[in-house]
Amino acid sequence: MIDDHIYDEAAAWLVSQFDDAMDWDGFTLWLEANPDHRLAFDELASVDAELSQYSQLLLALEPALSPPQHSNPARWRWLGGFGGVAIAVSLALVLWLQPARHALPIQVYRSQPGKSVVVALETGKILLAPASQLSVQGANLALQGTAYFDIAHRPGRALTVSAGDFKVVDIGTRFAVSNETDGVEIAVAQGSLSIASDRLTKPISLTTGQELRADRSSATVRVITVDPQEIATWRTGKLEFDQVPLALVARDLSRYSGERITVDPAVAGQPFSGVIAIGHGEAPARTLAEILSLRVKRTDGGVRLEPRRF
Repeated sequence: MIDDHIYDEAAAWLVSQFDDAMDWDGFTLWLEANPDHRLAFDELASVDAELSQYSQLLLALEPALSPPQHSNPARWRWLGGFGGVAIAVSLALVLWLQPARHALPIQVYRSQPGKSVVVALETGKILLAPASQLSVQGANLALQGTAYFDIAHRPGRALTVSAGDFKVVDIGTRFAVSNETDGVEIAVAQGSLSIASDRLTKPISLTTGQELRADRSSATVRVITVDPQEIATWRTGKLEFDQVPLALVARDLSRYSGERITVDPAVAGQPFSGVIAIGHGEAPARTLAEILSLRVKRTDGGVRLEPRRF
């Protein structure tokens, strides 16, 4: 159970985000100091995001709370004027809106192999890579596959993206997330975000040019430095590989080209490094075959890469 004083601190940080002098470094340190900090802040931020949907109910509370009048009031700004009452009001809103939050509809977006899908949300724009799925429930998103997020910063709003057993919390960033069978990758093209998981001893922050790679087969998690311009290159029509087994290269080419590409077991584990232009049909498979001196064989369900017979 989260202590009341943590909720009080979370409410204070939420209010502070309306101030131009917001201490973002201090906020990040506070989030990383205790997993409960993030849970409390996310809970209150989620309530804030939902207040706009329940404005009439909120207005019904105004006579009792006597908030200051504004022509365009910030939903949480008035909490700062109540001191110790802020946490009580925050907790009351959390409990009061809990049934409504569970009732929020879940929107599911899917993309077919060979086709990307643009998902426009109030918080920003998301480009869903081919053969991927994104579930949206309020400020909580869940991803299967790959996507690129361009999220606008808005005080008091935190977007949460679940990818496997990793949870990404963002307050305004451009980043890519890949949740595939072999692992999870999270890369920041601009800004910063926080990542939490049972596989981490504590939440970690990523900034521009950093990428988290979590391999499921080896259960390893590492953070590396990458070129921000090379993040999610699939958006610009190319795929980059660095010592990736050929079977996984074929899987990715299948998704982006729309052509089912399989690999002979004799070469499935062969590592490949290079750049393949994303085309449609079997063009990417033929490019890969030429680079690796493989043979392309047409099958009923697509194409198959095999060793050349000499």
